[in-house]
Amino acid sequence: MSEKDLVELWNSKRSQLTKAQFSSVVALAVLAALALLGNIETASQEARIFAVVFLVSVGALSVLTQFAVIREARALVIEISKLKKIGPIAKAIAKSDSFLVFTQGLMVALSAALLVTFVLLVM
Repeated sequence: MSEKDLVELWNSKRSQLTKAQFSSVVALAVLAALALLGNIETASQEARIFAVVFLVSVGALSVLTQFAVIREARALVIEISKLKKIGPIAKAIAKSDSFLVFTQGLMVALSAALLVTFVLLVM
């Protein structure tokens, strides 16, 4: 693949990563609003369990999608690094591997913290 093709694919992966976060952001916003309004406190135990299962399901699917996109983006970084003469954008992308690893670790930490916080809030 050419440098141009790889940069375009990189941009596609960035867009996919952003879109993969959308559903979990909406779910979190709705559940946070319900919690702030006190609706979770008055909900039945079944409704609380549903909220937790819903959040875990949406969040897990979103995180798995994001991991897949990051894995593919890291493969692109390797491919771009193999090219001999590359422009400044491709050079910046080629240096992104450590950032991608950091992002993946941060996703795990924040997802776990958010899940624990919400479970404690709901239960």
